[in-house]
Amino acid sequence: MIELKHFRLLRAIARHGTMSGAARELGYTQPAVTQQIQSLERSMRTPLVTRNRTGFRLTDAGELLLRHGATVLATVSLAQAEVEAIAGLRAGRVRIACFPSAAAMLLPRALGAMTVEHPGVSFTLAETEPPEALEMLRRGECDIAIVYLYVTAGSDCPSALTLEPEEIRTQLLEESVHVAMPRGHPAAAKRWVDLRELREERWIAGCPGCRGNLLEACAASGFTPDIAFETDDYVALQGLAAAGLGVALVPDLMRAAARHEPGLALRRLHPMSVRVVSAVSTAALMGVPGVAQTVAALRESAAAVDLADVPS
Repeated sequence: MIELKHFRLLRAIARHGTMSGAARELGYTQPAVTQQIQSLERSMRTPLVTRNRTGFRLTDAGELLLRHGATVLATVSLAQAEVEAIAGLRAGRVRIACFPSAAAMLLPRALGAMTVEHPGVSFTLAETEPPEALEMLRRGECDIAIVYLYVTAGSDCPSALTLEPEEIRTQLLEESVHVAMPRGHPAAAKRWVDLRELREERWIAGCPGCRGNLLEACAASGFTPDIAFETDDYVALQGLAAAGLGVALVPDLMRAAARHEPGLALRRLHPMSVRVVSAVSTAALMGVPGVAQTVAALRESAAAVDLADVPS
């Protein structure tokens, strides 16, 4: 079997014309060089090196092998250089799957900081909800999945993430969930709104795969919400609520990412509900410096988000 060391050996013999010169270049003893050449010739079943009056030269078969070896060695050298560049954060690409409001509020600061510190690292973004983001991670289509889970007080079956054993979750932030309604709504006069007061209301919700928290929170309060509008656009959702077409649950990142509708009231919810936002990757991917540094940058970005300043 031909190995990289054989290509290097033939190159050294062609360069020096002696076994001793090749041995010095490669850090071998001369007998070791001779043994390796003899072993390779047996494997190839043809002479690769021949002696002349001044030393050694490659045979036609040896020259042919060396020409192919030059391409192989150049490719390996390039691969090593590129891997070292990625390991040293001088190059590489980090693929992120993220839900919209986190993409708006967390990614710009995090990726901006990474670009300044490591300009050779590039990023791609797939905007998607947590279940799809996790599936992308498991199919090898992204390196970091930014996801969330809801925790609702009094719920018997709080939303949860089911992770594979090799997956690592890094919590980024915990945000409050508010109920959005028009400012003229009777409940808007209160600081906290009991969800049971809204049992007769029409609701605005996201897609069927994104409304688990709403269904669980309402179930904990003893009713099933009447969902009149469905939209995954958080700007449209707040506009519909401000227009009095329904009420909706709005986490902090969503209200921070969207423009604040003048006619919209956002009130704390009872029973209290929070949304925990996390970055999920795998143990193997977290060993890649670009991925680990990006997760660290996301944590710093999340810590810098001032959700208390969002108008309500």
